[in-house]
Amino acid sequence: MRRIVLEERARILRALGTGARMQILEILKAGPLEVGALAQQIGISQSAVSQHLKVLKELNLVSDRRRSYFIYYSLNPQEFARLEEMMMAVCRISPERSLRRVRRERLSALCDQLKAELERVQQALSMLEEEEEA
Repeated sequence: MRRIVLEERARILRALGTGARMQILEILKAGPLEVGALAQQIGISQSAVSQHLKVLKELNLVSDRRRSYFIYYSLNPQEFARLEEMMMAVCRISPERSLRRVRRERLSALCDQLKAELERVQQALSMLEEEEEA
């Protein structure tokens, strides 16, 4: 994979790696809000919310619109769709590889169980042979 793509993904994931930013995104799913309302819901200062919004705006996940004295922030649906695609690509595992791995793990666990059972059977046979000899 191209290094630029990986670096972009890492940058986005780092930016989303704070609880406050994730809270902001969750809250904005319900609709646009201004900084004061966001700060009140999250329980942090307006200046802290503004700093988090600045990072989210740089990623184009959030857009703003001035209404009178207030600036309302909302989610950018196009960028969220792109983010969703990126996250799916980050998390995607090849179905064939995934199935092979699961099968291998199951067979390995079964093999371990069979070995343990075989050992118990061999011990039981040894005990019977010892009893017959006595």
